[in-house]
Amino acid sequence: MKKNFNFDYDLTGLSTWTKENADEMLLQEVLGLTLPRYASVRGNIRGSEKVPFMTNSLIFQDGKSCGFTPTGDTTIDQVLIETTTEKVNMELCPYELYDYFLSQRLRATNFQEEVPFAEQLIQDVANRMANQMETKLWQATKPTDDFDGVLDLVVSGNGATEITYTALTASNGVDVLAAVAAAIPSNVVHRDDLAIAVSYADYRNYVQALRNASQLNLFSFDDGGVQSGSEFVAFIPGTRIAVVPTVGLEGQSAFVAGPMSYIQVGMNSTDSNGMTIRSFYDEGEDVIKVIGRTTYGVGIFDIASFVKAS
Repeated sequence: MKKNFNFDYDLTGLSTWTKENADEMLLQEVLGLTLPRYASVRGNIRGSEKVPFMTNSLIFQDGKSCGFTPTGDTTIDQVLIETTTEKVNMELCPYELYDYFLSQRLRATNFQEEVPFAEQLIQDVANRMANQMETKLWQATKPTDDFDGVLDLVVSGNGATEITYTALTASNGVDVLAAVAAAIPSNVVHRDDLAIAVSYADYRNYVQALRNASQLNLFSFDDGGVQSGSEFVAFIPGTRIAVVPTVGLEGQSAFVAGPMSYIQVGMNSTDSNGMTIRSFYDEGEDVIKVIGRTTYGVGIFDIASFVKAS
């Protein structure tokens, strides 16, 4: 006797699942990016906004005298964060997914309570959207883009120190980045948020240079590698200056060094359509649709504290 098995392709839960999970997955990917991880993140930026930034110059007085004499200065400045909004529109044929995900749909129950491919789909879309953000945060250029990225902001015209870029190799890496570190202005060199951002290609060569110079040891790295999805971050020997690789500098002949918390990454993570992914089955067109949307941008406080090699 021949048995007929009815493997129903139940997509009714797709929309609900993505509403409950997709936005959080996207936000985790974004906050795990290199620049947002080291910079200051402003989560409620829409359009263009000016963010206040305060610094104080203290003058110390003799504490063995009476009275009150006010001294010192407080400087309140504003950082302009301009943002862009981008979207992703995709559609998938459910019958193509049927063949690939057949084994995952076989349950020990007659009820299709899960959408087995949804997590893989949304996770991959979120990861690629986040990588696009990281690239644009560094490389965006007006008027092609709605804002200038870090590379266009950290220029001598805005007060930054610009030096000549030299690609890192296994033989010159230590000396080249030591020179970049030495160019960081003395008024911020004491800070604990200093970093030199490099491409992955330059980062690999820098690690090799440390090894060749017999300067590669446990003190050259942080403990980021113990966390899932994190990487080890090298340090300039004898300093607290991190060497941080980013996909945002891939293909760019550039380094950027300075106090990373001065970089203000703006995003709209508070509105329902500011940073979101939605996926649903369209019965009328018989396709699965994916809609992603992100709003993000960047601004930098005290650009004179930064160095760019280009």
